[in-house]
Amino acid sequence: MSTGHRAAPRRNTRPYIVDEATIRERSGNPDAAEYTLYVRSLINDYYGIGGQAKIIEVASRRGLAFPGLTRQKLSEQLSRYSLGPTWEMTELIIGCLPDSCDIASIRAVAAGWYECARGQRPHGYNGPLSRPPGKPGQRNVPESEPAVPVLQRKIARLQERLKTETTRYLDNLRASENRRHHETRRANQLEAQFHQTRDELLRVRTVAGEVATIREEYARQCVTLELVAAPALRGRPIIDLPEPPAARRRIRFGHLVTTIDPQAPPARRALARYLCVYAEFAGISPTELASRADIAATVTMDILAGRLIPTTPHAARLAAVLDCEPDTLRHLAAAASSATALDECFWSIAGSAATPSSEIVGSDPDNRSPNPHTAPTPQPSPIAERLRQLATIYRDGLISDSEYAEQRERILGEL
Repeated sequence: MSTGHRAAPRRNTRPYIVDEATIRERSGNPDAAEYTLYVRSLINDYYGIGGQAKIIEVASRRGLAFPGLTRQKLSEQLSRYSLGPTWEMTELIIGCLPDSCDIASIRAVAAGWYECARGQRPHGYNGPLSRPPGKPGQRNVPESEPAVPVLQRKIARLQERLKTETTRYLDNLRASENRRHHETRRANQLEAQFHQTRDELLRVRTVAGEVATIREEYARQCVTLELVAAPALRGRPIIDLPEPPAARRRIRFGHLVTTIDPQAPPARRALARYLCVYAEFAGISPTELASRADIAATVTMDILAGRLIPTTPHAARLAAVLDCEPDTLRHLAAAASSATALDECFWSIAGSAATPSSEIVGSDPDNRSPNPHTAPTPQPSPIAERLRQLATIYRDGLISDSEYAEQRERILGEL
């Protein structure tokens, strides 16, 4: 037996390559075969023969960890797995490709084939998918895959840009809207202040006019009192004063007082004078007062003339319009309602006693020769008596406003 050196057996230097037919036969479905062939083509296209060993070397150099990564495990996943390699192995292979290749496009195509082969998206992958409708024409050249990955990247960039532009536009729009609302609120505040200031100015001008009128009237009354020569006021003053200018005629005193019925009882005349004074201060006519107080015009004129006592609702509305004291108006109305015939006789006697006498000085008032009874006492007019009775019936609430106005017009029509 020879003990010489035995030559080592020759190793088969031709690498063992699993052909495409074998892979299609071992795959569970055609898409799984396409997925496996696509991953194998990445190694062959970029690294050629011995590409699997190169993948292991690059993974070690780049620090890409995979549990128990060996040449045998890599070969098994690329040839014996019925549904193609796992996504972790595919990610490892893609991570080991040269930096010059389009990693995002390759990963999108691999994820699309993975979903076709296994019926679900790769676990932990949320990127775009380039799911091919069929077998791509140039399967071994990932950069020639059109389109879908490139368009997806463009769409992703456009979506991101659109989102950024939209966010910026919305921020600018919100800022502009906030500024507009702020300016609108400020304008409203300034407008409210303007109206308030204008109202106050008009109110001050009105008060100034009223004060000027009151001063003029008070001065004229002082002149009139100074020119009084007898206990009773003269019908015409000694000095005829000119009419005050228009600027000082804001309030016309006395134009409503002259309409008070001289034959009305004193209590009613006092009530009518109270209302007339407030109406003159307010510068309001009887017609306007009737319209604003929602009272018939004839009823309002009779109340201002002392021929009629306002009812409780009418008194409340008159007090609201004229801005007078409701308690004072109520007391005057109660006093006018409770006036008796004896009171009227007393006031008529007092009025006749206050009238200046025309007797001859030194004559005996009982001597009828110098003072004959040539002027008998005038009897009350039946028209006036009927108007008083009508006013009493209306005050008691026995007739309405329209009936009172109709009967009053009919009685006055008999004059």
